Amino acid sequence: MQRELLEKQLREQKIELVRAIYVGPDGITRGKAFRPGELDAILESGIGLTQAQMSVNVFDHLPPLSKYQPVGEVRIRPDVDTFQVLPYLPGHARMLADVETLQGDPWELCPRSLLKDFLSRLAARGLQIQAAFENEFTLSDQTETGWEPVDQLNCFSSAAMDLASPFILPLIDALEQQGIKVEKYYPEAGPGQQEIPIRHQAGLLAADQQVVFKETVRGVALAHGYRVSFMPKISPAFAGNGCHIHFSLWDEGRNLFYDPAGEFNLSGTARHFMGGILKHLPALMALTAPTTNSYRRFVERCWSSSYTCWGPDNREASVRAASGYQGQEAATVNLEYRPCDPTCNPYLALSGLICAGLDGIENELDPGDPVLTDPALLSAEERRALNMNAYPTDLESALSALEQNSVLLSGFGENRITDYLTMKRAEISMLDSLGDEGERQAYEFRF
Repeated sequence: MQRELLEKQLREQKIELVRAIYVGPDGITRGKAFRPGELDAILESGIGLTQAQMSVNVFDHLPPLSKYQPVGEVRIRPDVDTFQVLPYLPGHARMLADVETLQGDPWELCPRSLLKDFLSRLAARGLQIQAAFENEFTLSDQTETGWEPVDQLNCFSSAAMDLASPFILPLIDALEQQGIKVEKYYPEAGPGQQEIPIRHQAGLLAADQQVVFKETVRGVALAHGYRVSFMPKISPAFAGNGCHIHFSLWDEGRNLFYDPAGEFNLSGTARHFMGGILKHLPALMALTAPTTNSYRRFVERCWSSSYTCWGPDNREASVRAASGYQGQEAATVNLEYRPCDPTCNPYLALSGLICAGLDGIENELDPGDPVLTDPALLSAEERRALNMNAYPTDLESALSALEQNSVLLSGFGENRITDYLTMKRAEISMLDSLGDEGERQAYEFRF
């Protein structure tokens, strides 16, 4: 965005504060706000941030074993192309930001810069990824006994749509004012649970869009007297909140995942990419299901997936080969990665998928046979014959898999992975001392 146009918007919209926000490795959206009169200085030099801030966990606790302690400075550098006036909060605007060194180079712990690196690796092969994050979240309103889900009705219930409409319609308007195309809306299976699929975007825009989506959902809810939670599993009795990632690879307007002669219309490229994801799945889950609560969601026959496998339109598989729309197959065939939830950092999650998928392409990895039923209906012997493993049972198991995964270690860089492991293990330790209620307090409304 041209500087002159941005300054004009600031004046005309009477903006008082501009947020420069980033998503830390812990998945929390953070940032600092500045006055419009400081715009030139901020764009020139960024906003100061201690290096240690990128190593804190959801409790704002800095692990003593982290390499990055409160000595050393980095800069929050707003990206002017992401500038948006916040339609739900008069006087406020937002820019997404990278975290850079004092010299203006990408800093090694910046998740957004990492994704840019992986997108460059794709571009070197003539490839571009298209992706969309498909969120579920719980909508609550204030009652005499506290915050409670807005309904206790059925999945896709029309009556539940009525109850959520005072929130949903302003939300759709706010999203579309910010360039996010809403494709569908429906109440999901859990009490007060909502799902709003949005249009895919290319590369960095897909992850940026996920940040804006969650910010807008939360902001509109607060503006209308509601609260939202992206917590993966609020209650054992409720369906969990997932965040499925739909994606495909493209080359000059051609969907490289589509082959009309392939099984289920999938190309060899799609199969190899999927093979890489399945090979590295336990380690990937440390990035896509990054909280202790995430692993409470992976329950058999609960639409969350529980076993490493793929299948055509199989919503209990790790990767669903999503069928294309009739007459538009070449444009709409894609893969859906399901063991992901909204507590993930979208830049790390998408980087992980690309890293694993490229390994699959480079080594022509075979994803194995498709699974044409719910894996939970198979016997243990049948699952073993299909090389179908259960998911990690907890976050520590996934972190251990990540620690031992040479492909992700090399792709992400050892310092980044080591610090992520340190931060997450400190989080686990703190939660172990607090119990289930501590976990709820840590995750329910922070994301």
